[in-house]
Amino acid sequence: MNATTGLSDIDSQLAITSPSGTNLTLAMFKSKEGITQQDVDTFEGVMTFKELADSFGIEPNSDLVDEKYKRQRDVDTRRINGFKSYWGSSKATVFPNITIFVNEIDVIKEVDLAGKTLVSASLKPESSRLISDGQGRTTFIKWLLAQEQMTEFERHTIAYKLIVTNTRTLTCEKSNKLIKQLFSDYHSNIVKPSQSISKYFDSSTPFSRLMNALLEIQLDDSHQLKDVISLNGKIKRGQVWNFVQLNSLVQKFLKVTPATANKQLADEQIYTCTLELCTNFLKQIFSQIPFSELDTDNYLAVHEKVMYTKAVFANALGFVGRSLLDEMLIDYKRTWDELSLELILKDKLDKFWITSKVTLNDEGKITIIKGTERRIGALLCRELRIYPCTELLA
Repeated sequence: MNATTGLSDIDSQLAITSPSGTNLTLAMFKSKEGITQQDVDTFEGVMTFKELADSFGIEPNSDLVDEKYKRQRDVDTRRINGFKSYWGSSKATVFPNITIFVNEIDVIKEVDLAGKTLVSASLKPESSRLISDGQGRTTFIKWLLAQEQMTEFERHTIAYKLIVTNTRTLTCEKSNKLIKQLFSDYHSNIVKPSQSISKYFDSSTPFSRLMNALLEIQLDDSHQLKDVISLNGKIKRGQVWNFVQLNSLVQKFLKVTPATANKQLADEQIYTCTLELCTNFLKQIFSQIPFSELDTDNYLAVHEKVMYTKAVFANALGFVGRSLLDEMLIDYKRTWDELSLELILKDKLDKFWITSKVTLNDEGKITIIKGTERRIGALLCRELRIYPCTELLA
């Protein structure tokens, strides 16, 4: 056994019982899912934060238990800090339900209600239990309730799915297999939403609100910015970039990270000025981008051929905008009208990009060299006679 294990009896290491040593009374609906074919029982219920904190522990991390015996991933600081940040910044917190395995429960009473079975049961303090999905949420809730003057949150609730294995322990072969497979099903086989749609749906921070507000910019009589930006990450007819790429462009333009932007934009006056600044910049950019040529049946072929749809070009435009803004702060006579971007009309097959070491001709196949946004930005600045910002001089 690995020296990090520390104890000789693996069952005793992984046997998690009630931290408070008390019974937990459960009120649940009996459910029917595919896993019940494995001779287990499943239930759905709700418990309070205090019940969760008092009745469930966390599997030790792999610095205490040999990783080959673990049935869960480690709880790391980054995940917990994410919950702390969410709790502190959101006024409408909602946690997804958690999934718990137990080896046994004592059913006290069953009642038919609305065509379903309502079950009253007791989880004895010595019964084995394991949080299969929700260790991070549980760790955060334990931390929250341990803080001074946080008793008001003890009655907050969280939903749970309870899987009863009907085995002697949760370390037997059957239980181990079920627990590990469920983790895989939750985290490997289920497709997560794209970064674009996750950012689009988020309005919890000043920067995310700014980005969503920019989508409402009117570009012409029939197009708003959101009409030419893919909000779900999949480019469709008439769309130039996805929402992640637009976020990156704006960050380059403002010379911020999301974290620094959130600090600055928390000031309402700064937020308003920044929104106006970004609006003027993006309006000028999209007055130059011929996005109408993407409104065609073969839009994917056009999207692949032109240069302005590429992520490196979007980032380059952010740097160019930053460069002109720096100039405008020194000379008030300079305006956004100077962003006359004739270079966007050169597609990626143009020799200009090859000689400028932006693209590479590999036996007739033209590919864009990674990390060339600064080179493209410098080229644009040179053509526009704009002194490049510090990021382009590095």
